[in-house]
Amino acid sequence: MADPEATLDLALWATNIAVPVNGIDAWAANVDAQMAAAAGAGARLLVMPEYAAEQWLSFAPRGLGVREEIPWMAGQSAAALEALRPLPARHGMALLAGTMPVAREKSPDNGPLHVNRAHLMLPDGRVFGQDKLCLTPSEKNPHGWNLATGDRVSVVQWDGLRVATLVCLDIELPGLAARLAPFEPDLVLVPSMTETVAGYNRVFSCARARATELFCVVCAVGVIGAAATGEPRAGY
Repeated sequence: MADPEATLDLALWATNIAVPVNGIDAWAANVDAQMAAAAGAGARLLVMPEYAAEQWLSFAPRGLGVREEIPWMAGQSAAALEALRPLPARHGMALLAGTMPVAREKSPDNGPLHVNRAHLMLPDGRVFGQDKLCLTPSEKNPHGWNLATGDRVSVVQWDGLRVATLVCLDIELPGLAARLAPFEPDLVLVPSMTETVAGYNRVFSCARARATELFCVVCAVGVIGAAATGEPRAGY
């Protein structure tokens, strides 16, 4: 049980993915700068939003089709995680590095090959992945992003706290909260991306409901803007 008198200062970074970057190193340098600023203000955890990795599309090959975006981003993920890996120890704080597409460890025949995964990176070097469990229609569209669903929720022990991550739509599921309740989480992190005001209100209203049901702190953060690809973004 967490110390009821303990406090944790954290920072929520509503990343503007419309700002172009010229490569993974430049993207990671921005994360480094945000962590430095947050640590300087006393934060011990920086939370980035869902699909913060979509900012990478600003340096993707021109003409990349919607069906090619997820495989291309997944191809950058290993380098991105490697670039971020030293930052938690450097700044003495944890990082929820938003979400990024990654290849599934085991893919069924003719099934989706990628998942939308959040990564919680701790100062002691541990890294925990959490796959999104409930996908939007565009995420699971076989003619679009064609992502696969995750199959479990992990509760991470860190600094005397039990921490869970529920990605965007997952926070809207009361049944999932009921299954999480026996593990008595102290903190639930919700990286989110929504395209409409209605979507924003669903996620953040449900985050408040889950905080009440689970008797814990729920922290949600979303992106700003749309990826600067130079290509039309409608229909995905």
